[in-house]
Amino acid sequence: MSWDCLPLELLEHIFQKLDFDERKPLSLVCRRWNQAVYSRPLCRSLCIELSRGVWEQGGVAEQVTVVDDAVVEASERDYRTVYVKWCRDTSEEVLTSISRLLGVLDEKCLLEGLIIDAPLGHGLCEFFRTHSELLARIRKLQVSTGTKDNGLKADVCVLKMEQLETLFWREIVSGVHVHNKGPLFVIDAPKLHTAIVKFGDSDLDRRIAWHNGFMELGQCASLKTLKVHLHPRMWNSFFKQSLEALEDLTIYHRVEDEYARDWDSMFSNMPNLASLRMRKVNDVILNAINRHCLQLRVLLLDNVDLTDGFLSVDRIFPRLEHLRLETAEIHSNKTLYLPVLKDLEWFNVKNQSEQSLTLAAPMLRTLRQTRDEAPDFILTTKSPLEKLQLDLHESDIPEHFFQPFPNMRELSIRVSSACPELDRMIPHFRNITEFVLIAYNAPLQCDQLLNEMLKHCNNVTSMTLCGFSPNLELSFPVFAQIFRNPNLKSLKLFGLTVTGNSFPVQIHPGLETFELRQVKVMDVAFGAYVFPSDDSRVVCLKSDECCSYSSSDCE
Repeated sequence: MSWDCLPLELLEHIFQKLDFDERKPLSLVCRRWNQAVYSRPLCRSLCIELSRGVWEQGGVAEQVTVVDDAVVEASERDYRTVYVKWCRDTSEEVLTSISRLLGVLDEKCLLEGLIIDAPLGHGLCEFFRTHSELLARIRKLQVSTGTKDNGLKADVCVLKMEQLETLFWREIVSGVHVHNKGPLFVIDAPKLHTAIVKFGDSDLDRRIAWHNGFMELGQCASLKTLKVHLHPRMWNSFFKQSLEALEDLTIYHRVEDEYARDWDSMFSNMPNLASLRMRKVNDVILNAINRHCLQLRVLLLDNVDLTDGFLSVDRIFPRLEHLRLETAEIHSNKTLYLPVLKDLEWFNVKNQSEQSLTLAAPMLRTLRQTRDEAPDFILTTKSPLEKLQLDLHESDIPEHFFQPFPNMRELSIRVSSACPELDRMIPHFRNITEFVLIAYNAPLQCDQLLNEMLKHCNNVTSMTLCGFSPNLELSFPVFAQIFRNPNLKSLKLFGLTVTGNSFPVQIHPGLETFELRQVKVMDVAFGAYVFPSDDSRVVCLKSDECCSYSSSDCE
């Protein structure tokens, strides 16, 4: 059977296996294929723009253009999402056209999503009231709104969205804060399971204009995921309701002493919270989390101050599997019990106590730690560590790493302004397969380190050595010894100074990746030279398609 004779239903079944961008060129083959590509079943994921903003020449003002009526009325495509936009200076005539076309499209298609880009004001409130029936049916709502007015006043608009499942709400304001006393919109969505409410374009809390939010959620008994920029005067009523379905919460908030939030009451309404990410955490907040969120498995904290009591006694997080503490100050010589913890990230934590915090984590498998001069914590129990990333800045190696870790497979050490005793540490990691050493402003002589590794670690398949200001130092006999490892499959050497009598080095056939950059050779007989030259590098792979030099050139 010819392709021209295939039934339309069969063409649709074939084309649905392709993404829209892949099947769009097929619409140019013939009218029949065009009909199949843009058939109602295959256009349900498409979004139609009813209006768009066009900047005038010079970028002084933005004008809104509306799609032609005939495009909407004649379309046979079953659009599920619609985008509308208007500006502060948009005329009533344009707003009327947008609402009329949306009504026509709503009658033709089973709309499920609505994207709105519009300023705050009477126009947005009137739009929501006009299309209240549509709002009650859609499953996805995305709103980007903002204002430059400092004295914005409006009645509260309550949106009843019975089928809403996903909400994205972004507010953009100017540098002048908006002093609205309460929300302008309240969304009641009993089936809502995911909501993102943010100020500006940033996902964090930097460089944003804090203000009372224009929107708050009402009753959302099914909410599972919430990410929110939280002003201290916002959402107090919302967090008083029971949020038993909430499992994933991200909060970026502003701290104001005069508007202290009742954190204990708030977290008591989230008994099933499993994941929490939060910035600006103190003892009061963490105590409330520890007391009420007994199902917590992931806790990611940044900008933390725990110097006022929480860690003055032994604490336990019974179900926590992943903990990240970043940019924190603590004061503790007590014990933190984490019986099922598997992943620990401990970055830039300063302990003001003269003694270290004791961390008991018998199931720990991955540790990423940045350590400065002051001691921060010690591991008391032997953990089945498999992956370690240790960043040492003006610091020695913690004593708890001078014990056997037979399960360790990946070891990455980054040294800055320090000369730690790495050669003492390496014999305790006999079974590693990947080793990375990066040194900055640390004049490390690596002979003893590599001798210990070559002696005790026989399973290394990947090695990366990198030195910056100055280079890592290595004698030529040890440098040549690296290539005699028959298990080595990847070797990357950046910023090395090799000294001694040089001689030919044979690269064994099993080495799949070999890369050299800025290796300085201080040869007794031939003098000093850099290999390769400053404007080139040597890369040797089994696949010569990726090579700067072929394998024979490297040899």
